Amino acid sequence: STHIQQIMTHFEVFVSKEDFKFNCAHFISFKGFRERLHGHNYRISIKVVGSDKIHDDGYVIDFGDIKKAARSLCKNLNEYFICPMKSTDLSIIEDNNQICISCEDGSKFSFPKSDCALLPISHSSAEELSHYFWCALVRKIGFNLLIARGIDTIEVGVAEAPSQSALFTAKVPSDEAGME
Repeated sequence: STHIQQIMTHFEVFVSKEDFKFNCAHFISFKGFRERLHGHNYRISIKVVGSDKIHDDGYVIDFGDIKKAARSLCKNLNEYFICPMKSTDLSIIEDNNQICISCEDGSKFSFPKSDCALLPISHSSAEELSHYFWCALVRKIGFNLLIARGIDTIEVGVAEAPSQSALFTAKVPSDEAGME
């Protein structure tokens, strides 16, 4: 018998614009280690994988939908301190509109709450930021639109510097329940 290997094909789009950027301060801390407070000029990129067919309008998804969501997410983080609210290595408390952080090594930081991006992450690494952006992007574009367009997978890259980035790739869930 003859076996014919079926080749899986799909369409994908990739978007990385000059204004998909945000500047933030952060530090990584884990048991026995703490970086100095520093900052990065971050950039994000997005790859969207669709089906093997494009729609009648000729698109996998409108670039405009991706760009609008990405620009909004970057703007919401620009010029903030990234505070990893799920950290098990930092003691983070809010006191009179200040975010007070105590580290294992005895260091203490205090930032105005209005200068902090309180993110649901454990560490402010590019890896965790790429996952955060992936979740936020899926929610911002919307499950209904992504499903209607046949979007299967989204990849989000977060670069701390040129040629230094982390990627998070996952299949698009059908609803919020599939996000965790």
